[in-house]
Amino acid sequence: MEYKDLSPSVLGEEQLRAIIQEKTAVGIKELPSERTLGIELGISRTSLRRSLDVLEKEGAIKKNNREGMEINEKQTINLLAMNSMSEQLNNKNQQQSIRVLGSGLIAGQKEINLFLRLSAKQKLFELKRKRFIDGQPFMYEISYLNAEQFSGIEVLNFENRSLYSALKEQFGVTPTYGREEIRFIRADQDQAELLEVPLNTPLFEVTSKAFDQNDEPVEYSKQYLIGNQVTYKINATNIFDYLEDEEEQ
Repeated sequence: MEYKDLSPSVLGEEQLRAIIQEKTAVGIKELPSERTLGIELGISRTSLRRSLDVLEKEGAIKKNNREGMEINEKQTINLLAMNSMSEQLNNKNQQQSIRVLGSGLIAGQKEINLFLRLSAKQKLFELKRKRFIDGQPFMYEISYLNAEQFSGIEVLNFENRSLYSALKEQFGVTPTYGREEIRFIRADQDQAELLEVPLNTPLFEVTSKAFDQNDEPVEYSKQYLIGNQVTYKINATNIFDYLEDEEEQ
């Protein structure tokens, strides 16, 4: 078998990843100019641009017109936190926005109705949204609620509004704790188009089940997040409570 040397652009990608790791470790976001990088890496401008294009499509870097390039910050999400996603993603240095893709009443779905303790015939409220960080797609999510419990929720405007804040303000319900299942998937055609990433890009698929202050099920949701733009962490203060809950199931 014949082995070939790495092409200049692939070699450039590996060198750029190392530079990104070094700068991220010391809190530096800015990258040198293309000219400086080309000299530092010893590759042509054409090869460098190919390398940068790959990293930009992956979401590792972003290019700002006239302001050079910078490293994309990963969003840190605590799996066990019960504040809203809007609050978790709040960062004074980044602009977050939410776009509603669709909402309304739909027929019940077996798994979701079972969790929400509804009969098969009871309807659900479905809310589809897309989140952006600094104008770039970050997450696609679908939330399901008991349509009868939250009667009239379908007329509320959730554009750039937290769902949990609306539940508290409009219905007096506060999501207090929940359980989440997380797995890795590859973006299918629809997910790739929604998140504006290449087909088969690694994604986090998170299934969330939230309960209110009275231990009643509130929300069932699916979230799809671009894999290289997020870091998940677990920060539990009452870990024995979680262990007891698992043993009771």
